[in-house]
Order: sequence, then C-alpha cells, then structure tokens
Amino acid sequence: MRSERDLVRGIKQRDPGIFEEFVRRYQQRIYFTALRLVGGRDDALDVAQEVFLKMWRFAPQLSETVMLERWVYRVAVNTCLDRLRHRIVHENRVTHDNLILLSLVEQGMNPRDYAKKAEELNQVKNALAELTDRQRAIFILRHFQNLKIQDIAEILATPVGTVKATLHQTFLKLRGILGISIVEERQPDEENVAEM
Repeated sequence: MRSERDLVRGIKQRDPGIFEEFVRRYQQRIYFTALRLVGGRDDALDVAQEVFLKMWRFAPQLSETVMLERWVYRVAVNTCLDRLRHRIVHENRVTHDNLILLSLVEQGMNPRDYAKKAEELNQVKNALAELTDRQRAIFILRHFQNLKIQDIAEILATPVGTVKATLHQTFLKLRGILGISIVEERQPDEENVAEM
C-alpha cells in the first residue's frame, strides 16, 4: 500500500494505476458520506462518481502538501451540498433505509423487532432531514465518519469554534426531536479537551 505522499504525487501526475488505488481506498467512505447526506442510493452513487471525476479533473492543481483525507471529504461534502441544493425530490424513490429494513426481513428478524427498528430508522431519518445542510454535514462527518473537529473545520473551511457551536446546536435540535434516550452527545474526549 502506497503512502499518502506517494498517492498525492501519483494523483497529481494523473497516474491511472495510482488513481485507481486511490479510488479503491476512498470509494466506500465517499459513498457512505454521500448516502447519509443526500439520502438515496442512486444519488449517493452519482455523487461518488462525480467526486472522483472532479478529483481527476483538478488533480494537476493539487498541492503536494495536501492532506488527502481532508481533500477527499471537502470535495465530497461540497458535491453533496450542491446536489441537495439542485435536486428534485421524487416521492417514490427507494432509499437506503428501505434497503436496510428489507435486508433485516430477509435475515429473519421477527416482526416486533423489525417494527421497532423501522420506527427508529424513520425517526432518525426525519430528524436528520430537519437539520440544515451544514448541520447535517458536520454531524455526519463527526459521528458517522469519526473525524476530528479540526479536520471538519478544515474540510468545510469553517473556524473550529463554529464547528463546535454547530455540533452543540445540532445536538439540542436532535434531542428536541428524538429525545435524550436516542441521541446522546459524546462526552468530552482527549481531542475535545485539547481543543478547548
């Protein structure tokens, strides 16, 4: 496996083999980030493809000192936000949540547990839909992708304090919608303590 520096150099030179390795390394992360931000499987696949096309197009302009993971998430989040701004919502679209629930039925989950899981997923989906695009992006990067506050700030070109404040507001909003039993704010960890 190549180092991040070797990947950056190869991407910058548009080396097809290195770019293919880069795609393999990041495609799942980009897809799942897009899936959580745009909501639909097809949209997420389209976004992931668009992200890699943008990266290929702008590769020669890439700085050799870029932090690859931050660049990937920055392009992915911005592409998702663009998609959300311009997307026409289709009522009868199959969502990722529907596919998860279908797989649970196929795995033999009993009807009571299935109904409970379906209700929880629906509550979370509805709650996330009530967030602003920026709140949803920050929440997903922090709690689904486990990125550090500093990394999120750099990805979104936003001050660290703004990211922290947005996360706090997002938790308050989600707690109001879902209740404390479903959404628990992370306790301060070493990273948060170091950032304060």
